[in-house]
Amino acid sequence: MKLLFDVGNTHTTIALTDNGKKFNIKRISTYSLQTEDELYVYLKMLFSENYDQIIVSSVVPNINHIFEFFSKKYIGKDAVFLNAKLYKNIKWDVRVPSDIGADRVANVIAAEKDYGNNAIIVDFGTAITIDVLKNGIYEGGVIIPGFGMMINALFKGTAKLPKVELKPSDVFIGKDTESNIRIGVINTVLEGIIKVVEKIKSETEITSVIFTGGQSKIIMDYKKDVIYDLELGLRGIYYFYESAIS
Repeated sequence: MKLLFDVGNTHTTIALTDNGKKFNIKRISTYSLQTEDELYVYLKMLFSENYDQIIVSSVVPNINHIFEFFSKKYIGKDAVFLNAKLYKNIKWDVRVPSDIGADRVANVIAAEKDYGNNAIIVDFGTAITIDVLKNGIYEGGVIIPGFGMMINALFKGTAKLPKVELKPSDVFIGKDTESNIRIGVINTVLEGIIKVVEKIKSETEITSVIFTGGQSKIIMDYKKDVIYDLELGLRGIYYFYESAIS
């Protein structure tokens, strides 16, 4: 059994798997992790199964040492950290491949493995990312503030605007403050993403579009003509591990 960590800026997804297809998934707050011993206690509570390797996709470098210490202390092995430069099956056609976020690398690896050499991947997380895979080559992408970041910016930067539930509005003219914010944040950002994706499709002739990330669940009824794959990144972490040991 392998234990996968998808460490995001807000939440960490932990998944136990023996084949990279079915996952026992748990989620914790990223900054609840402070030491390797606390991580051990968390894992004892969350999983009854044993595991012999951990693989980490992290966009929070300042806590990576926790996984390093945990793996050496409790498993007796080095943790495997996902990095674009270590994955040779895809050409990373950007200036500094090591700067690509590990979450984005995992998404691209899984998209290539499961959907072919051409895909546009949109990951709705704390930040929203768009990544382009063309003819098996990673061409780059886009980074956008996430829905929650924008709503929090309005809440913290104004005296009266409230936090609102993350969901699209059914209309485009708000009749109250909450609908005004939803239209201004969720709908406007989403329509902008759709426009950017359409531009990328016209430039690249790519037709396959994949939505992933925890917040993609809130827009499933808004945008139906795309592939929704909430476990894309987890499979990418596992595929990276398979490549690393082969």
